[in-house]
Amino acid sequence: MLEYMYDHHVLKGGAGDEHKLYTTYLASAFRSMRFGIKEAHGKGMALQFNYLMDQGGFVANPDGTYAVNFDKIKPAVQNLVHELLTIEATGDYTRAQHMLGELSVIRPGLATTFASLSDIPVDIEPQFTTASKLLPNH
Repeated sequence: MLEYMYDHHVLKGGAGDEHKLYTTYLASAFRSMRFGIKEAHGKGMALQFNYLMDQGGFVANPDGTYAVNFDKIKPAVQNLVHELLTIEATGDYTRAQHMLGELSVIRPGLATTFASLSDIPVDIEPQFTTASKLLPNH
């Protein structure tokens, strides 16, 4: 949706803004998958991440970090959207199950990366010190 809005000049911005969009999407994918892929949300994100990796839109660097390949990400996202919407429109349950089975996984390279992040919290729990000072009995 945002890609379309950038392409049709509904949103102001250029390649720099579009690059931020895809970079944020990659970071968000990592955060979502670190919660696990047992639930639909995590499975869906793993499917998207692996599809975009396979299409070359996301790349794994030798040092274990990941990056967006800005030359390939846009067509990769378009292909992913086309694939998912075609499955939905045709009601192709078998194709959907195959895609989920193949792509809704944590692949070995990503598992290694996640293991290296084990000391970093998946999420934060904010401590609102002002609130506890104002309402000490709550």
